[in-house]
Amino acid sequence: MKQLSYVLPSKRGLTQRLSHRYSSCLRSENPNPSVDPRLHEASQARDLAQHLPKIWIGYLLCVATFIDEAIVVSNHPEIVSGQLFIPPLHLFLLAFLSGVYWLVCIHKLHVILSLVPGWQHPISPARAVWFHFIPVYNLYWLYKWPRECANFVNWRMQGAVLQPRNAGLLMAGSYVLCVLLGSLILVFFALSFVVAWIRRALNMPFRLPPAGGDSGNTPTVV
Repeated sequence: MKQLSYVLPSKRGLTQRLSHRYSSCLRSENPNPSVDPRLHEASQARDLAQHLPKIWIGYLLCVATFIDEAIVVSNHPEIVSGQLFIPPLHLFLLAFLSGVYWLVCIHKLHVILSLVPGWQHPISPARAVWFHFIPVYNLYWLYKWPRECANFVNWRMQGAVLQPRNAGLLMAGSYVLCVLLGSLILVFFALSFVVAWIRRALNMPFRLPPAGGDSGNTPTVV
């Protein structure tokens, strides 16, 4: 088996290998054979947990968008009467940045999961993002990928601590409400829920191997 080595990343941004970009001390082998390999693996997982997406930035973008919308409506009362109105560029940019950052968080989340030792994540980071742009199917995709994240949490914590169905319904339902309300703050809330569980799973002191040897290849539990 090919041995991978991860070193400190240089300042090359998106041109770096994913492992270099998100983990500065992840290694494929235990550098000290006298150390319990479970401790080494736990150290790797904690390192990955530090690189999980920062959801508070998304909250700030959504709040800034809401404040900007309130200012625009107060300055243009004709909007309330239903007259045609073209939103100003700054309002459009804030909403656009909120959506882009949400996709960035999803991409980074799946990068982290793909680097967890012993776990074979079934969804690539690129697929996690691009499937959101497929009409109609994207509604199912908003239900699908949180379920896979919940499967990882249950695998890592060795118990049914997070129901995959609930994680999927929360994300898909939040997106539908966001479309109706015109704000992405609910999807960031749903994403923060998933990220919080993943952080908790990565910070587990040990990961005992499952009895059946499951490492992400079994079908998703509904």
